[in-house]
Amino acid sequence: MANTTLKDMAFRLAGNATSALVAITSYINQQDLKAVLSLIEQTAMGDTKRRYIPGLSGNTVSINGMVNTTTDGIFGPLISAATSVSKRCEFKSYAARFYNGQVFLSDVTYSGRTNQLQTFSANMTFDGALNRTSVTLT
Repeated sequence: MANTTLKDMAFRLAGNATSALVAITSYINQQDLKAVLSLIEQTAMGDTKRRYIPGLSGNTVSINGMVNTTTDGIFGPLISAATSVSKRCEFKSYAARFYNGQVFLSDVTYSGRTNQLQTFSANMTFDGALNRTSVTLT
């Protein structure tokens, strides 16, 4: 089995919950998809080791990239005004593996220094289910 590399990855994000997805892969230099499971402690008196049961699960995605007219159009408005509107997103990990769903942007940062590109970072939390599929969204 072949290993995947960064060139296999892709990322698309919509302007809002119903608009078309915009490919921003060429402006991103890092993307992370994270699965989170809350653990609920159920240790009883007299137990010698902690005991847990699974709680709620969820997913987050983080991206970093370069600020330009495309990315600023998506993330720039969130710098000055937070929004409660979710966005559709698609995270491609390789040729036939896509993760998609509705996300809320919880953290957007613009950074830059003299003689360097201005960059951004964004953290998104999936609202409800994260879909794992072999077919891209249309």
